[in-house]
Amino acid sequence: MEVHHHTHHPKKWKEYLTEFLMLFLAVTLGFFAENIREKVVESHRAHEYMVTMIQDLKEDTSRINTAIKNTDRKVNAMDSLIRTIYNKPYNDSTIRLMYYFHRRYMGSSTTVSFSRRTINQLVSSGNLRLIKNMAISDSIVQYDIGTEVTTKQYDVYHDQFQQKARELSNRIFDSYYLLDYSRENVINLLQTENKLLLLTDDEKFMKEYANVVYGGKNVLAIYSVLLNNHKKLAEQIIDQLSKEYQIK
Repeated sequence: MEVHHHTHHPKKWKEYLTEFLMLFLAVTLGFFAENIREKVVESHRAHEYMVTMIQDLKEDTSRINTAIKNTDRKVNAMDSLIRTIYNKPYNDSTIRLMYYFHRRYMGSSTTVSFSRRTINQLVSSGNLRLIKNMAISDSIVQYDIGTEVTTKQYDVYHDQFQQKARELSNRIFDSYYLLDYSRENVINLLQTENKLLLLTDDEKFMKEYANVVYGGKNVLAIYSVLLNNHKKLAEQIIDQLSKEYQIK
């Protein structure tokens, strides 16, 4: 029985080169295709982040506007309260004013609850890298830092001055005269005929109270400046994002 041997001709170097080039081309094209796909996905993800970022910043600017108005009003009222405290001797009118400023403004809060949803997600997930425009990225980081600074400024007022003023006021103002008044209607106290009395009008103690109110007023004045600066930065970032990512 005859046995036929199949002879295999060795490949020429050109065939090896062709196979190598085809393989290299396939791998390269696959790499570029995957790279393009990742860029498309990241671009879409970045756009989604920026949409929610704008929403957050718009919420912040609305809350900041309210806080600025209330803070400036409170600073002016605290200044009036200090002047009233030093307006000796006290009469019915000055005592009523002190009760009014105390009830209307000294217990109020003007802090801002910032919307940190998107910034926290960007930072914690490492997706801040998705923002290719460095000017925008830097602005967002600066805004995040500014949020911390602004919040801490108000905390200084609350922890070091508002709490102390409240403790001192408990020894000055008689809550009996305020039972029927909220912050909204306490202005009516200025028109009543009921006689109001202070628990104490000791000059040294009243000056101590005035000093605490004065210190708090100065801290709040700086807080108002920080709020205004933060609002401008928020509006700047909204404008940058709207143009960069074509968000209306």
